[in-house]
Amino acid sequence: MKAFAEEQRIKRWVLTSLMVVPLVGGIVPLILAEKGIPSFESDGFWSLIIMLVSITVAFIFLLSIKLNTKINEQGVYYQYFPNNFSEKHISWDDIEQCYIKKHNSIRTFGGYGYRRCFYPKKGLSINIGGKFGIQLVLKNGKKILIGTQNVKDAERTLETYKTKFKSVEN
Repeated sequence: MKAFAEEQRIKRWVLTSLMVVPLVGGIVPLILAEKGIPSFESDGFWSLIIMLVSITVAFIFLLSIKLNTKINEQGVYYQYFPNNFSEKHISWDDIEQCYIKKHNSIRTFGGYGYRRCFYPKKGLSINIGGKFGIQLVLKNGKKILIGTQNVKDAERTLETYKTKFKSVEN
């Protein structure tokens, strides 16, 4: 049977840009203080050490974030590390609808990552980036949107298993 597997991580250029801004913002006042320009910091060395350690820890944390998605004959599996330490499984028996959906994560869910939206019943969004996701509507009424960068393969795999759920196109 056909299977789909995808691993997503935050793009390196995004991480780099997120780290450069606080680094420059922290180092510039230290340089100005060394040149005799007043600064808010009284002990620049320890401030620099604390800032560098904080940025390194944040960078390592962001590097560890990943979204694994699998679709096979048993159902849909996902794991968003660090929120889910183990893989979550949703059986085809529990799925009422499953389709590829174009969305705007920032407008709909307030950003990327592991997001819950209770009003107006938008459900759970698990997304690293991009505009497309695998929309699951469960028989119990819950909705889960799992982001995907590999839309064509995901569509082909869902087409293979369309007899196991009721498909809807958006």
